[in-house]
Amino acid sequence: MMKGKILAFFGIVAFLASCTQERETTGPEAADMVIHGGTIYTANDDMWTAEAVAVRGDEIVFVGSQADMEAYLGKDTQIIDLDGNTVYPGFNDAHVHIKWIGQRELGLNLQGINELDETVAKIRERVEATPEGEWVVGVGWIENNWTDQRFLTRHDLDPFSPNTPVVANRADEHSIVANSKAMEIAGVTRDTPDPDGGQILKDENGEPTGMFVDNAMALIRDHIPTPTREQDKRSIQAGIDFMARMGWTQVQQAGGSYADYDILKEMHAEGTLNTRMYYSMFMGEDAYRLIDLGRELSSDYMLDLKMIKFMSDGALGSRGAAMLEPYDDADTSGLQLINREEALPVFIDALKKGIQIETHAIGDYANRFTLDLYEEALNAVPPEDRVDPDPRWRIEHAQITHPDDQKRYKELDIIAVVEASTVKGDMNFAPARIGSRRLKYAYRWKSFIDQGIRFSAGTDAPVERGDPREEFFSLVQRTNFDGSYTDDWHIDERISHEQALKTMTLWAAHAAFRDDVTGSIEVGKKADFSVFDKDWMQIEPIEVMESETVMTIVGGKVTYER
Repeated sequence: MMKGKILAFFGIVAFLASCTQERETTGPEAADMVIHGGTIYTANDDMWTAEAVAVRGDEIVFVGSQADMEAYLGKDTQIIDLDGNTVYPGFNDAHVHIKWIGQRELGLNLQGINELDETVAKIRERVEATPEGEWVVGVGWIENNWTDQRFLTRHDLDPFSPNTPVVANRADEHSIVANSKAMEIAGVTRDTPDPDGGQILKDENGEPTGMFVDNAMALIRDHIPTPTREQDKRSIQAGIDFMARMGWTQVQQAGGSYADYDILKEMHAEGTLNTRMYYSMFMGEDAYRLIDLGRELSSDYMLDLKMIKFMSDGALGSRGAAMLEPYDDADTSGLQLINREEALPVFIDALKKGIQIETHAIGDYANRFTLDLYEEALNAVPPEDRVDPDPRWRIEHAQITHPDDQKRYKELDIIAVVEASTVKGDMNFAPARIGSRRLKYAYRWKSFIDQGIRFSAGTDAPVERGDPREEFFSLVQRTNFDGSYTDDWHIDERISHEQALKTMTLWAAHAAFRDDVTGSIEVGKKADFSVFDKDWMQIEPIEVMESETVMTIVGGKVTYER
């Protein structure tokens, strides 16, 4: 519990006793909630900090000084004394996978294990506790910090799982490892061909190693028993609750289904939806349905369905990112996952119907190809024929962008949505994958902002943990937690504290058509606040990681309290 407890107002000294009746007739209507007693950052350049905020219903009705706040006090006003803690506009994660976060939290979580043998040991422990024949599915392993920096293989898993199918998702969610039993069930052999947009990794003898990249993952995943609706609901709730504990007031789902969206609507009706949700449908049948049915927006802005997610390539770590030239450490240029003939008609219809498009693009080829498609669609539908003259189309990750294409981001007015916390891991393998020459135009955050390119950030959780402290630290520091970085990492691409705060609040809201109602602490906007016990704007970046979430408030409702 925070020291400054939430107090019901029971009569605040003689001043209020004498003035309440006059205020009822001449002053502003009393607020339902007042927050004061600490620094309040607004993300509003006209008033960057404030001493107090007043809330009525789910909206902010006052931002200003402690003295002026008193006019909003009434006998039923709830008072939050910050006791020196710090308030930020509600943090908005611009790129998450909420059900996968919940599956991580409820299941076999391999995230943060720094050695291969420890990872294998944790998988073995779960296998030994699982009835023979049932699937074991883990998530979150990554080889970046292992002494032996290699992918897991079936040979790591087979000794203890001869009759138990095992699958473990690499943290990037663009590759998996499967044991021999899982491949036997799936019918995968040395003769199984690579699917379009996918790769089955093989050893020097032509045998599958157990690693499946991008579209090849479906060869195994299609045989994993489908979770029940109740299991999906538990996972989604666990993901939502985790993000609320971390201090997020809104998240933006990077691809989903109507089945999961219906669960979110059910949770909303039941009162358990603890973060705002901006939702996109994965390319495919649900995307076509969204274009036919149009946007869904709840009256309280807790749920908003307006976007379609496309995939242009895979991930850099598993060498699925599509590159203009081959990788430095492998004879491949990555994988293209998007088809022009399928995507372009959807892009054009989306412009006409007011549906936003976001496309995953990591490699420089994928970024260029996506920009080409965007440009073709934007030219085909002039602004006067669009529901949204400013469609705010996005490229997710925007990780390796050729200088020529960085200019096109600005020319086409495309939003770059980056995942800052990935740099801590990527710096361990990116130099080997793409070399110093291409690193010069990778992870270009400050350059994007300096060129006037619209910019936002997400965690990509569960690829990363989903911790706003890590995102802020990475944006302003751009190093490992110990301050280390490689010589060719271009540390000058880190951004200022003020820019980082806007990236996680106002600019993220803008990327989701929400900057008119959230993203900053201003009168008339929703009462969304992230409260932490340290002032991130004043302390050293590494100290941010030592801070704790004190309280999360969404629409004037406390959704988490320490």
